[in-house]
Amino acid sequence: MSGASTWRSWLLRIVLGLAITVGLVTFLLQYVDPRQVGAMLGRMDLALGLLGLGIWVLVYVVRSLRFVLLAPRTPYPTMLCIAAVHNFFLRVLPLRTGELSYAFLVKRAGTAGLGESLVGLLLLRAIDATTVIVLFTVTLSLHKDVYLGDRRLGIVVAAAGAAVGIVVVAVMGRLLRLLLHLLEGAARLLRLSRRPSVERTLTRIGASVEWCASIRPSLLVRISLASLLLWLLTYSAFFAIMRSFSMPVGVAQTVLGSTAGVVTGFLPIGGIGSFGTLEAGWAGGFVLVGLARPQAVASGFGVSIVTLGYAVLLGLLGWIGLALIGRRRVT
Repeated sequence: MSGASTWRSWLLRIVLGLAITVGLVTFLLQYVDPRQVGAMLGRMDLALGLLGLGIWVLVYVVRSLRFVLLAPRTPYPTMLCIAAVHNFFLRVLPLRTGELSYAFLVKRAGTAGLGESLVGLLLLRAIDATTVIVLFTVTLSLHKDVYLGDRRLGIVVAAAGAAVGIVVVAVMGRLLRLLLHLLEGAARLLRLSRRPSVERTLTRIGASVEWCASIRPSLLVRISLASLLLWLLTYSAFFAIMRSFSMPVGVAQTVLGSTAGVVTGFLPIGGIGSFGTLEAGWAGGFVLVGLARPQAVASGFGVSIVTLGYAVLLGLLGWIGLALIGRRRVT
């Protein structure tokens, strides 16, 4: 891809991200006064905000552990810095293009290939989505009284989603092989398979697919357990932040309400800084667990702003850490 086409592609993504952010934020501001959000942030309990930051650091610690399980040649301190920078770019770049930063940073560290890293990220996102849905299902089953929507439908849909997620994770290697065979067939049909560039691309994709297919079930179990801990910590941080805003929610309400925001965050439609999509899902989820609509929308903006602050601070520290590690490697 030429430099000009690359710039056009990035410009299109930025424009789309801005359009998504402006559209959704404008819509949500019909239900809350921006001054209400500012007042809520001004009254924030700093001790609980710092507790949330501490828990967020633990989230990064566990996230880095998952990455190291998939890319064991990467030293843990390096991966911790990469995870911090990756999460920063994931928050600020539109349409989840920040995901690419992880693959490029790991490749730059010389510990894993680009394709291998991207396939690993795809696997982790499938595990994340499954874990979130499982936690939602369990919480809804144990705390039906705090959910104002159709409880039975919620449990059935969530359980079905969790089952699909588990199957996808278990057979992802086979699914990727099938997609590779379809790509190879399309290349032959279009008479592109003999072109050196196409042949090299298919070979690299094939190597990444075989790497994914070779992942042992025991490793998947370890990654899944780490993912469970990661999301329990994430929900704990959300609870601390919500309580710092004096929002009248319990732990179960936090899990059930924030799940919608988390799920919309998985979708490749995020705006700049994740603003808009996160708040829309968050507001809808917390309305379903009993918060008044203005409170739900305001808390969505508040949590988004606070967690973006966490991401900026830790991303800066991660960037400094990578620079120091690179300097030591040179010397």
